[in-house]
Amino acid sequence: MILDGKGKLFGKISIVDVLIVLVVLGAIAGVGYKLTRSQIGVGGAFTKPDKIEISFYSDEVPEFVAKAISNGDLAKDFDRNVVYGKVTKVEVGNSVSWASNEKGQLVPSTKKGYSSIKVTVEGEGIYRDGKSSSGVVFGSADYYTGRTTILLAGNATFQCRIYDIKKKG
Repeated sequence: MILDGKGKLFGKISIVDVLIVLVVLGAIAGVGYKLTRSQIGVGGAFTKPDKIEISFYSDEVPEFVAKAISNGDLAKDFDRNVVYGKVTKVEVGNSVSWASNEKGQLVPSTKKGYSSIKVTVEGEGIYRDGKSSSGVVFGSADYYTGRTTILLAGNATFQCRIYDIKKKG
């Protein structure tokens, strides 16, 4: 008999012990599978980071905010505290505000005391070029063109969109 009267397998091992071992092995296999399929396993310590150029754009920031950013400033995601890299280029232009004219059409205009800003940053991340979408992983967070974020660069913080992402070299 496989089980004896005391509930032992082959008279030596308790069936409860066998079940505990199977549950532990299943949990280890599940965690291993999850780590090999997620970005943590792919973009963690096992993957060499790529050199990334990422640009951020905002239609309208106060002029003093635009003046507070310089080349070489550290740039990071304000909410997630994820570092993008160093600012390499700051382009300041006229602000872009949209309003309706007398015909009900949306037309662009400028707003006194405000500027548009495009900030280009170089840093290290994991570039992903997929069939349906491309993006980059900084830290453990995914970033894509068009995503809204709050950028902290130099002494300035402002809401913007990711304008462009490029893999360098």
